Amino acid sequence: MVATMHVEVVSAESHVLSADVTELYARSIEGEFGILPGHQPGLFALDIAPVTLKYEDGTTQRVAVHRGTLFVDQDSQIILLADIAEFEADIDVERARKRQQEMERRVAEGDDDPVLKASLAKQHVRMQVADKPVEA
Repeated sequence: MVATMHVEVVSAESHVLSADVTELYARSIEGEFGILPGHQPGLFALDIAPVTLKYEDGTTQRVAVHRGTLFVDQDSQIILLADIAEFEADIDVERARKRQQEMERRVAEGDDDPVLKASLAKQHVRMQVADKPVEA
C-alpha cells in the first residue's frame, strides 16, 4: 500500500476537492515544488499555475489555481486555499481561448496593465489544465 496524504482544495466560491493523494506538485511565487507523504510542515504562496495531484491508483488530475495559499501540517495533511480553483471539466475552453487571444492582442499593441497581464496568465493556466497548447 502506497502512503497517502489528505488534501482539501477550497476556492473563494466553493469546496473544490477532498481526497487522498500520493503526490502533489505546484508552483509557488518562488518556484516549483512537490509534496510527498511525510513532508515537513510548510506554508506556500501559490502563483497562477496548475496544481497536479497524483492518486494511489497512478492517475493524475490537474487543477487550475489562480493564486492562493497551500498549508502542509505536521501530519502531511494539505489545505489549499485559492482565489480560483478549476478542474478541466469546469473550464470553458473556447471562452478561455477567445479571452486569451483578445488579451494577447492588447499586450502586443502596448497595453502593459498589470491586471491585463495577470488575466492573461489565468487564461494560459486554464489552457494548460484543459490540455490545450498555449498559443504564443
